[in-house]
Order: sequence, then C-alpha cells, then structure tokens
Amino acid sequence: MSESAPTAPAPSTPRKRRGRATVGWIALVLASLLLLLSSFAVWVDRVALNTEVFADTSTELIEDAAIRDAVATRAVDELFASVDVEAELRAQLPADYKSLSGPATAGLREAAYTLVARALEQPRLQRLWTATLEESHETLVLVLEGDEGRISTAGGVVTLDLERIVLEAADRVGIRGRIEGRLPEDVGRIEIFRSDELDTAQDVFRILNTLAWALPLLTLGAFGLAVWLAGDRRRAVRRIGVSLLIVGVLGLVAVNLAGNYLVNELVTDTSTKAAAGNAWDIVTELLRHSYRWLFVVGALFLVAAWLAGPGPRAAAARRFLAPALRERLWAYAGLALVGLVLLLTGPVGDFARLLLVVVLVALGAVWIEVTRRQTLAEFPDVSGSTLIAEARAQLAGWWETARERATQGQAAAAPAAAAEGDLTSTLATLADLHARGELTDDEYAAAKSRVLSGG
Repeated sequence: MSESAPTAPAPSTPRKRRGRATVGWIALVLASLLLLLSSFAVWVDRVALNTEVFADTSTELIEDAAIRDAVATRAVDELFASVDVEAELRAQLPADYKSLSGPATAGLREAAYTLVARALEQPRLQRLWTATLEESHETLVLVLEGDEGRISTAGGVVTLDLERIVLEAADRVGIRGRIEGRLPEDVGRIEIFRSDELDTAQDVFRILNTLAWALPLLTLGAFGLAVWLAGDRRRAVRRIGVSLLIVGVLGLVAVNLAGNYLVNELVTDTSTKAAAGNAWDIVTELLRHSYRWLFVVGALFLVAAWLAGPGPRAAAARRFLAPALRERLWAYAGLALVGLVLLLTGPVGDFARLLLVVVLVALGAVWIEVTRRQTLAEFPDVSGSTLIAEARAQLAGWWETARERATQGQAAAAPAAAAEGDLTSTLATLADLHARGELTDDEYAAAKSRVLSGG
C-alpha cells in the first residue's frame, strides 16, 4: 500500500471569522467617512451651486440685521469713496453756509449707515438684493460649467455687483440725481474670482459634480458590504445606527469649526465678523440640517435592532406589535408614513435623497418581514382582542390594588383619629370642671398631666 500524501490543514474557522469581522469593521468605517463626505459634496453641488436654492438663501441673508448693517456699511463706504460728497453738498448750500459742508458731510455719513440699513428692511430693496445675488450666482454657475456660448470671462472677473445698492444709498443721502451716471464703472463690485483662476475652479466644480452622484452610491455599497460581512445581522444594524449618529455629530462639529476658521481668519474687520458668522450659519443651514437628519435615521436603525433583540422588553414590544404585524396593511402603512416624512423633511429634494429614502424603505420592508416572522412564531395566538383584554385586566388589577392600599390606610388612620378625639374630649371636660370651680388649679394641672401622658 502506498502512503497517501499529507493534506494541507484547512484554515481555522476562528481565523476566518476574525478576518471577516475585521473587513466588516473596515467597511463600516469607510462607509461612515464616505457618508460624511457625500453630505458635503451633495450640499455644494445641489445647494451652494443651485441658483434657485441660493436665491432663497439670499433672501434669508438680507433679513438678518447684522448682514443688513454690513451691506449698508459697504454701500455707504463705496459711495463716499467714489464721490466727493462734501463738494456736492457745498454746491447745494447757500453762500453763507458753505463752510458747514465739512461737518454736514461727516454727520450725513454717520446717518447714512442707519438710513440705508433701515431701507434694506423694505421688501423692494430686499428684492433688489436677491436679484443682484441671483444674477451673480447664475453667472458663476455658467462660468463653472464652461458655457462659453452664453458668457465669456476672457480677461475679466466674476463679480458681485452692488452698484444698485450704492445708488440707493446715494438716494437716501439726497445726491443721487447729481451723481448718477458719474460713478466709476467698478463701484460696488466685489470680485469672486479672476479668469486666470477659471481652469482650477472648473476642475473643482466637475469633481464635486461627479462626487455628488458617485459618493452616495459608494456609501450605500460600503454599508451593504459591512452588513453582509457581519455574522450577526442585528448587531450590524445596531452598528450602522451608531455610525449614523457619530457621523451626524462629526458633521455638525466640522461645519462649526470651518465657520469659526473662515470668519476669524478671513474677516479682519471685527465689526463685520458677526455678519460673516450669521451668513455662514444661514448658507450652511441645509448642510447642518442634513447632518441632523442622520440622527433620525440612526435612531430608526437602533430601534429596529432593539426590537429584534432577545431582551424581555423587546419581546414585550414584539408581543404588543403582534396584531399589527399579523396584518401587513398596518405595518406597511406605517412604513409608508415614515418614508413620506423622511422624503418631505429632507434639506433638499434630489437624486441622492430619493435614493436614500428608497433604500431605507426597502430595508424597512425587509425588517417588517423578518420581525413579522419572528413575532408570529413567538406569539401565534396573540390578537388585538387578547391585548385589549389583558390591558383591561391589568388596569383593573392596578385599580383594585390602589383601592386596597387606600382602604388599609384609612383603617390604620381610624384608631389614631379616634384616640385623638377621645383625648380632645377629656381635656375639654377637665377645662369645663376647672372653670366651674369643681377642680382646683393643682387638681386640674395634675389631671391634665395624667391625660397627656396617657395615664
């Protein structure tokens, strides 16, 4: 007989499991990082670079008092830097008062800040502000998209043009008629970027546009891989819920830190830092809302994992839900309601949000079927009428227990009340005898002492 060749030992099962678990954790961490980045990419592409959404945001900007003051200050400063307001006033004043043009100009400038800021509270000027920002934003987007047929930036710049706001400031001062048409061409213009920076900006725009579509898909794929590699599906769902909560917290912290850096490093004028901070909060509100939205989704994952758990409270919850799970209509109606709320309360309606809601609804349907099978196997005889009868029995038991305790308390209090009544009656009798002279002072004092001591 020939000896058989020795076979190689099979890899140990514990080692396979450890390797699978490690890859699962790596996939989960990667999915969390992708989710953090995809939220930012979607915000930039679908919100910050969406003219319609940005126009709505610009309305909120001018409704902020600090931002109105900053815009008014910029407009008035531009006006006084571009026009010799003192000379214009001197030309309008009578000969005897021309020497007052200097102090009048200084006072007028201080008053102009308040006048223009109050004027920006009016709907007409707010619409003018919104139209100005919308026009500049649309130009910016066209430039970034490389639409050479509609706009050209050769040798020029993309700017925010506040000339109309400056003219409104001149109108409030009372010199618009004299200076209109004489202002420099670049008055009130704020440079966004120059044409020599266009190639870099367009490359960044294309990358963000691609990431806004690709990152959500990669994120879902990474989460799916983490679930597939997990040995315990319920534990994997719980980990995803925790990951969503952590990403939400990290996203909010990152937005706040970025805002603090930009405001403190890029804004040197302390008087405009408040306006810059408010502007950052308004512009990034939708981004912060998307991170807060992750708290809701993460909580849903944690609740789903808990309901499928072996604990007594989870089993009691499944027993309570058994009647609703027995009839699929109620379970899927609740799922449809949750999906509708998630869809309507999102920060912006786009493909990424629709995809995420569809995936969550699909996972919810899978969870309903799995939990339904588990619950009906555990509690096959539980129905709605059974739960109602048990609830009534529990309420009746609690009521009877409360009545018994109340009755026992009254019974215990009765002898004490009776004894207190006898003591009061005896003292009243002694006081009456003493008042009629039938008891001397010493006898009354001795008898009262015996009664109080219980003798």
